[in-house]
Amino acid sequence: MIEEATLIEAILSIRSQIDFLWQFFVTAHIAIFALLFIYDEAVESLNIIARAFALGGIALFEWINGKALANTYLLLDATLDQYRALYGEAARFQPAFFQHFVGQSFVDRPAMVLVTHSMAFVVILLALLSREFIRSRRNRRQGTAS
Repeated sequence: MIEEATLIEAILSIRSQIDFLWQFFVTAHIAIFALLFIYDEAVESLNIIARAFALGGIALFEWINGKALANTYLLLDATLDQYRALYGEAARFQPAFFQHFVGQSFVDRPAMVLVTHSMAFVVILLALLSREFIRSRRNRRQGTAS
């Protein structure tokens, strides 16, 4: 039988991995959005082949990071299920701790990951393929500054 301390350590370690994957996602997208929205002249100079490769690379990143996040959430949920099965008697815990740690479920998180990663990809797709998306934003900004 797995010891309680070992399961708690595993749960916290898996949560750290999830934090790392989200930080990686956010950091990569800050860089991508900066390139697309701040250095849009450089993006405009890309030909269709370069844009296709960029989109392919971004799509691959979205899929790999999203799949890693979804699988890690499922592992976390399975680990918490194991913890609840072995040590999850409600009488052992304060109600708030039981609700926010022992009773926590992450089974719906893969769907959330799919939504966030898909939305980020669609914004990047629009910005790369439709430069009017950027130009209209820049024109509105210049129109209000005048």
